Amino acid sequence: MGIKDTRERLAEISATPSDKQLTIIATGKYIGEGFDEPRLDTLFLVMPISWKGTLQQYAGRLHRLYENKNEVQIYDYVDIHVRMLEKMYHRRLNGYAAIGYKVKSGSALVEHTEIIFDKSNFLPVYSNDILNAVNEVIIISPFVTKRRIVQMIQYLAATVSRQVKVTVITRPAADFKEKDQKTLHATFDMLKGVDINMLFKSNIHQKFAIIDQKIVWYGSINLLSYGNAEESIMRLESGNIANELMRNIEKFGQEHDRL
Repeated sequence: MGIKDTRERLAEISATPSDKQLTIIATGKYIGEGFDEPRLDTLFLVMPISWKGTLQQYAGRLHRLYENKNEVQIYDYVDIHVRMLEKMYHRRLNGYAAIGYKVKSGSALVEHTEIIFDKSNFLPVYSNDILNAVNEVIIISPFVTKRRIVQMIQYLAATVSRQVKVTVITRPAADFKEKDQKTLHATFDMLKGVDINMLFKSNIHQKFAIIDQKIVWYGSINLLSYGNAEESIMRLESGNIANELMRNIEKFGQEHDRL
């Protein structure tokens, strides 16, 4: 678009009556820095970005004060089947957490609003979900450390003791340096010692947990190791999201080596 066309479109937006619904479809170039339409309250982010500054710039378009505007929403999309796009989403998740957004999930009839957690505050809520599991807990964590397992083993063992099936999916020790393999085998033995089902998949990268096929913990935090301070994870109650992630698990169900 040229300068003249752009000016005409912006004038048309400004002339739209305040009681009329307004929908703008634009690239980031046109709604980025300098764009101001205070009535906007919803953003559909349909192209992947990863830099926190860009996300904050786009979100800032919604944060202008306007009469009767009490809530702003961003609809974001993650493709869990493409690793690069999923990693970009994880970076956006960190950005949302930094500017105070929460996650809303569920059907049109029942909605749950959840906090986006970071490394410092997710564990009490996550552990409580494990302790309250009724049927099944599945944890996908590419990395496992002895320190985290020592911290989590009491919750996992208590859950198994109530006849809840607990499955951990992680990378085999052979994926790591030889000097680390002995410690990893000992750590895996700790989990198997309390009757946790261990499945191994080389080069797995996703990080999530599914509890009772409904509660989902999803993000960039390895749930059985310690990551850096900027990683984030969100808690959702959504059978649909749980089923989508479960389908990913089933894809390699015939490929894993049970050790």
